[in-house]
Amino acid sequence: MQIQRGITLIELILALAILAIISSIAIPGMADFFKRYRYESIRHHLFDLIALGRGKAYGYGKIYTLCPRGVGDTCDSSWEQGAILFIDNNGDGSRDTDDVIERVLPALPNGASLTWNSFGNKNYLQYRPNGRTRSQSGNFSFCPPGDTAANGWIIVLNASGRPYFGKDRNGDGIVENGSGQNLTCTAGQ
Repeated sequence: MQIQRGITLIELILALAILAIISSIAIPGMADFFKRYRYESIRHHLFDLIALGRGKAYGYGKIYTLCPRGVGDTCDSSWEQGAILFIDNNGDGSRDTDDVIERVLPALPNGASLTWNSFGNKNYLQYRPNGRTRSQSGNFSFCPPGDTAANGWIIVLNASGRPYFGKDRNGDGIVENGSGQNLTCTAGQ
């Protein structure tokens, strides 16, 4: 007697039905995971850019500026198009043709917002040759497109210019800045 190997049509339909049910449960969760991963990737990229600027300013004894990226790799007013880190030869906070670009932060996803709030109310972050900011303690705040503050993040810079990630100290699911204030995002921002 010969043994038949394989599955019946009923078994195949049942297996596909189970697979469809599991997929319908898992796929929305995976989409959220990938979205959060992208936001975390932007956060780490910006943090690394800030730390690089601080380290290079101290290591090379030059002024380094991080500003919002405009057309032609100039400084602009909106951080949504990304950012540029460059050696600021004259220390004026804007990129001149002889200022060398070190790194670039790519543009943010459509609808996302990134703001820089600092003590000096400048639209750029600048490190002096000693690795300290020019009195610019403050924070970068990121709000995802059409999302709530629960999925946003903050990078805080203390008075010496050391960056650190904002934390949710009060347990409400929203990160706070260096002053303990919650990140605020407007849906559809």
